[in-house]
Amino acid sequence: MALFKSQSAAVYGIDAQRIDIEVDMYSSGSPRDSRMVGMPDVAVRETRERIKSAMHNSGFGYPNKTLTINLAPANVRKEGAGFDLPVALGILGAMGVVKSLDRHILAGELSLDGAIRPIRGALSIAICARAEGLPNLVLPAENAAEAAVVEGVSVCGMRHLAEVVALLQRPEEFAPAVPKPNGAFVESSTAPDFREVRGQTMAKRALEVAPPGSTTF
Repeated sequence: MALFKSQSAAVYGIDAQRIDIEVDMYSSGSPRDSRMVGMPDVAVRETRERIKSAMHNSGFGYPNKTLTINLAPANVRKEGAGFDLPVALGILGAMGVVKSLDRHILAGELSLDGAIRPIRGALSIAICARAEGLPNLVLPAENAAEAAVVEGVSVCGMRHLAEVVALLQRPEEFAPAVPKPNGAFVESSTAPDFREVRGQTMAKRALEVAPPGSTTF
């Protein structure tokens, strides 16, 4: 039996909360008996299928054993596909491919070929990493410059699962990301919008109907 831990963050509006991911791999049992616990939503529950293909297509294989994956704290709902990368690294850690991730936060959606897709809330995750005293943040390459504006956190933008494993095995070969000049970012489909903000109905409505440039409602 092998137990390995990784860390990520759940984003709620403009805030992020640290999530601990525990992967327990049993020496006996069938993959059919694997399960994920900790209030995952549908996108998170589908993580296992994406990860399995991504690991196979990245050359790591997938364990033919029973896995229990716990996302803690259990009373916090986990949403979105950004947990793909940290769960995959938790499985790889249980397999002995990577070592301790106690000083890292990871987030990213995996394609079936192992490529890492961008996520929402990179800046919030970077702030969470700094608040938790975790000095290293691994994100999709498209999100790295946004998160790099947070001082005290070394941000690495990665494009593929195999690249993340190489980073963890040989960190001296990789340079941290830097923010865009003058704090400017290239807009993308992951730009924040009001759909990410929970509640605050009146405040959102006031901003929507306010004239451009207005400072009062």
